[in-house]
Amino acid sequence: MLSRKFYLSLTLFALLFIFSELVFRLALVFFGYPFLQPARYLEKKYYPYIQPMQQAKTERGDNSRNILILGGSVVNTHWSRLEMRLDTLFQKAYPDIKKFNFFNVAMPGHNSRDNVVKYQLLKDQHYDLVIYYEAINENRANNISPQMFYADYSHIKWYDEINLLLLHPEMNITVMPYAVHLLYKNVKDKLRHRNYISNDEVDPNYAAYGKDIKTAASYYDNISAIARLAREKQDPLLLVKYASYFPTGVKLTGKATDKKYFTPCYMVSPVTTWGKPENVLKGIRTHNEMLEKVHREQQTYFFDMSAVMPKDSATFCDVCHLSEQGAQRFAKELSKYVVSSGVLR
Repeated sequence: MLSRKFYLSLTLFALLFIFSELVFRLALVFFGYPFLQPARYLEKKYYPYIQPMQQAKTERGDNSRNILILGGSVVNTHWSRLEMRLDTLFQKAYPDIKKFNFFNVAMPGHNSRDNVVKYQLLKDQHYDLVIYYEAINENRANNISPQMFYADYSHIKWYDEINLLLLHPEMNITVMPYAVHLLYKNVKDKLRHRNYISNDEVDPNYAAYGKDIKTAASYYDNISAIARLAREKQDPLLLVKYASYFPTGVKLTGKATDKKYFTPCYMVSPVTTWGKPENVLKGIRTHNEMLEKVHREQQTYFFDMSAVMPKDSATFCDVCHLSEQGAQRFAKELSKYVVSSGVLR
């Protein structure tokens, strides 16, 4: 009798679990989550261009090379066409290699947190070279008081949502822990009237906090994670020191009058996109120091782009984005280093 009651209870529990799982999955589908693989929501909403690359069959062998580009807008396809430029230069330098396959996941606004997540999503793919170039977007996260700053950048809504998804790798098996956690968190945020800072612009009321580069440790941790994964996958990693241009003797304001100090370009970003000019420069320098530290500790490839890029108005559209002339110089210098290092041989 006891055994029958036990099996009946077990059956009822299983049915309740299945029913609850279906209800939660259907509720999440309403918000755009895939029904069968809800964990794919991370790629679907935040990194949609990653999915084709996850499924791509990277070519292996002497006749081809696979190159991954991680970073922000400066090396994004639409801003600099870096992979097209490198392809032309590599074809000339390596006539015996028939094909260079580029996978550019550098995106405007993305910082080291995004890039470590994207690289982890591509952990099953092999690359003959991984290029990392980004050190400015991190600065947005500094524009908040020390008490409200989180090392995982969850004081920015974008990262708060991504971090929650990453906390629940079991989502494809069961969504209930995630759904309950999400509901609890949303209620808690409303009751506490929690505010998040923007990942697109800086609130002038918080800009003064950007003097303290609180992101240094986070940047170091994220770049270290990329380097560790690269070593684990045996992907050669090239860390590129960030180049910027802050005109000497000029006080940038973020207003339209700043444009006279740079080359007119189709797409530009005022320096106040990341904070006060002096804080942005300090942040870039600090992040570059962390980049070099990771290079020394983990013995990655390293190239100092800031040392070879001309610091003049003809090269830059703003403090970091490149003019056509600048983009050509950038690709040429990067290609020269890659060829001389022998990494693609």
